[in-house]
Amino acid sequence: MKHFTLTLLRFSLLALLLGTTACRRGRKNDAIDYTELPPVTEFEDFDGTALPDGRTGIESMSPVMSTDLGTVYFGYDSSTLTSGEISKVSTVASRLRSDGSLAVVLQGHSDERGSREYNLALGERRALAVRDVLLSMGITSDRIQTLSYGEEMPAVQGFDESAWSLNRRVEFQLMR
Repeated sequence: MKHFTLTLLRFSLLALLLGTTACRRGRKNDAIDYTELPPVTEFEDFDGTALPDGRTGIESMSPVMSTDLGTVYFGYDSSTLTSGEISKVSTVASRLRSDGSLAVVLQGHSDERGSREYNLALGERRALAVRDVLLSMGITSDRIQTLSYGEEMPAVQGFDESAWSLNRRVEFQLMR
């Protein structure tokens, strides 16, 4: 009987442990403030040399206050640009061609569905898709930087398609 009680006690503790682990996996962003985490980045240097403070290329530039350059939106789980979205990229390319001192940071975002890692990768694929279009329009790679924020910086709050569709995007930040 004593052996049976010990086995039952061990089984109960194991079930309790596994149950709390499974519950924790189901909760999203449990006690972690992801807004404090740096974005995933891809830096492309202007000339490959470091500045005195160690920074290079676009990361040494300052944001430009600008008119709204538009936002490129994507379908669910997609990094493919539609023709309407490509026209927005064309507007940014025209602006960059007209002022050679400007560079652009492409900020990729996703909605909240999916894991943090998956959404960071999806945001990066979206930023890289916009980058490819800019490259095809004659903007050189040393004037483009991509960042992925994944789901960490939603444009709008909400748990429905109207909110999610506004969070699947790439935003432009001009730099000088």
